[in-house]
Amino acid sequence: MRLLKTTLLLLFCLLLTGCSSFQMSLTDMMQAPRLTEDQAEIYEAVTGAVGNADVQLKYPRQGKYRSAFVLFDLDADGQEEALVLYNVPSRGDNVRIMILDRPEEKWVPVYDAVGEGTDVTELDFRRLTASGRYNILVGWEKGTSSNTHVSVYDYAAQQLKVLFESDYVQMLLEDIDLDGQDEMLLTVFRANSQLGTLMLINETPEGLQTVSRVFMENNITGFLNVQVGQLAEGHTAVFVDANTGAGEVCTEIMVYSADGLLCNLNSLQPKLNQTFTRYQPVLCEDIDGDGIFDIPVPLDPYDEMEESVPEEDGRKNLICYLRLSDALPLTELTLEENGRALEEEVFLFEPAWSGFVSLDHSYRLQFPARWIGQIQVEKASDRSEWLFSLKAGGVEPPVLLRVRVYSQDEPRDVFDNITYEFLKKRGLYEYYAAPVQSEDVPPEMAIGLGEVKSGFSIIDNK
Repeated sequence: MRLLKTTLLLLFCLLLTGCSSFQMSLTDMMQAPRLTEDQAEIYEAVTGAVGNADVQLKYPRQGKYRSAFVLFDLDADGQEEALVLYNVPSRGDNVRIMILDRPEEKWVPVYDAVGEGTDVTELDFRRLTASGRYNILVGWEKGTSSNTHVSVYDYAAQQLKVLFESDYVQMLLEDIDLDGQDEMLLTVFRANSQLGTLMLINETPEGLQTVSRVFMENNITGFLNVQVGQLAEGHTAVFVDANTGAGEVCTEIMVYSADGLLCNLNSLQPKLNQTFTRYQPVLCEDIDGDGIFDIPVPLDPYDEMEESVPEEDGRKNLICYLRLSDALPLTELTLEENGRALEEEVFLFEPAWSGFVSLDHSYRLQFPARWIGQIQVEKASDRSEWLFSLKAGGVEPPVLLRVRVYSQDEPRDVFDNITYEFLKKRGLYEYYAAPVQSEDVPPEMAIGLGEVKSGFSIIDNK
């Protein structure tokens, strides 16, 4: 044991002294992952086919498939093919796709093609057609464009065919009509005009095509999120959250109609543009778990929300989630070929959840009904703590509740005379609350620890 410790110490010292035998360069540390035996055989077949040792593997930057080598049954013959993403700098900057088969225990290249970009943002395999085969989806990075480019391929009879191509910012694949095939949703953003577009791509008798193209009502500076969910029972919609040119966040709802097209609800009822605008990048979600998506809006809005509003002012953090209260207008919603709704209807929304949301520390607190419209929130100075107090004009309002967040390594103030009760722990954060019981607090507005715990929840940052 003593010999082992001595040996380890000697090795450590040699590393510190920069001995050439143990020197590690940054390049060595940043090398691509070591290849498996299968991958090494495939790589050897690629370099042999290319006839050039200057082969660089390309790894997708996001998504489920992050490897330059993917084994997948592309032609639905029961045997896996190998798909390799690579390029040869001496022959051009664009990424190439090579497909290899293994007929007799040896990988053999059967197809090679030039891709549409210099890097791969993502790679996926989805059934978008009725062929029974999985389609190959590749997101390409093209120069300095703010949009990515997607190519959808079909591989059959050792041939790779392009079925669809488009620029996009965000891509969402969902089986919206529950027919066993995914539909493709793409958002496209034109920075020079602050114009956002949502496209629905589906299989048609003429092939994979854009069947619906919807323009956003708001001028936007970028997309935040795109989700598919239920606007009401039996009524599917696409919920698009985006940043606006005014520095705010908006939501536009694209209803999936009975004829398989998208209709922008905001265009039918323009007042929804203002209703669904807020100051915090809080996203749509099913806040109460009833299967229906809810839209966040300001709980306590005021006319002008300037950037100069101090950080300790909690009005931006007061959020109300709205849900559609009457689904009847959706039942007859169909579209003409030009995309205009046949009938304009009034869509009414009602509160589903109201309370405080902190995106900085990933938590929220649902208010009891008696608090709604009666509470103001202020951040305590130099602390990760919020004070919830009664609204009062001209006098110091009584504090009803304190909610505090400690980071893992943050020292606790031993001289603090406030008793905080533990709520939850998430990662590096611990959440505590201190309900205030005093004669200054009206009994009907007081809140107990049990009520705080039932209304407190962690935000799942996906």
